[in-house]
Amino acid sequence: MLTSLMIIPAADTGEFAQSFRQQNGLLVYAPPAWFLEGYFIARERNPGYVFGPVQDFVRILGRKTTWLIEDLELERVERASADGKTPEYSLFLEAVSPERTEYWVFVILPHESAEEWFAARRAYHGRKAEGYYGKTQSMLERALSQGLKIKAEIRFFIEKGEISLTSPEEIIMNRNTFQPVFDLNTGSWLDPAAKTQ
Repeated sequence: MLTSLMIIPAADTGEFAQSFRQQNGLLVYAPPAWFLEGYFIARERNPGYVFGPVQDFVRILGRKTTWLIEDLELERVERASADGKTPEYSLFLEAVSPERTEYWVFVILPHESAEEWFAARRAYHGRKAEGYYGKTQSMLERALSQGLKIKAEIRFFIEKGEISLTSPEEIIMNRNTFQPVFDLNTGSWLDPAAKTQ
């Protein structure tokens, strides 16, 4: 996932978006409803919060948005689907405004439990997974036990053709326009309305 991402210099936002799509083999894609209705984290390791649903995040961006998938990633997803599997895979949320084009890179998480999520990490990272993701697994278990369906993670934020070194979680919190619904450190709800959905 994202192994061949090409960064190109920023230009006119419309031209940049088109050029970025072409350089990275990005195709328009309609994500599954369960992903759009699900909640998400925005930090791969030791996230602090759960946000969502994804569709509400898209709406609050207030820009022209398009979901995109890499052509090779789409082929992989289609092969897995033909075998009756639903893999993790990456999607780009392109958000275009007159001032800039930005990309939120989501990883779709098809897992029904924190154990399944951790098993996917362990399959990739081997023995290192426990030390790296153990705390995150316990945080996700607590959130899932309270009914939250965490179906995505924002892995990267790209702006002006650069992958931000700041975590997407920090960017969302600093913008202060999309509030989290659950605090993973305290195990408590932050948005009472979300709890009843």
